[in-house]
Amino acid sequence: MSAEHTTTAVAQLAEANLFDVSASIGVHYSRSSITGLPLLSYRDTELDLHFSGEEISRVQTPIGELVTVVLQDVVDAFTRTFTLVVPVVRLQMGDAVEFSALGVETTDASGAFLPPPGPAGVLQTHRVHQLSGTAQLVAF
Repeated sequence: MSAEHTTTAVAQLAEANLFDVSASIGVHYSRSSITGLPLLSYRDTELDLHFSGEEISRVQTPIGELVTVVLQDVVDAFTRTFTLVVPVVRLQMGDAVEFSALGVETTDASGAFLPPPGPAGVLQTHRVHQLSGTAQLVAF
């Protein structure tokens, strides 16, 4: 392999930007889109929801990108969120690779409206899902 070809191959590697998970929970997450906004679709046996832009919280952490959306927000009772832990995936344009990820459903009752002193006890519960899917690097 020539030095010129090696440099070109390395220069073409970039972070994957499209993630599809299909299991008991289906998630389609795109870090960007034709509009420039991130998009996420979530589907389970009860819900089929679509999110974009600021409806999606994204935080880079040492374990990957935490991508969170609100599935249910019951005022004065609880909030249910879903977080996809997206691993670092680097590919060449047009390539795809299978990956494993975690999905975490969190039910948070800490904002429940109760007379003082307010809610007590365990106020957040978590349900962890082992997920797998396909990561791709595509042009928008």
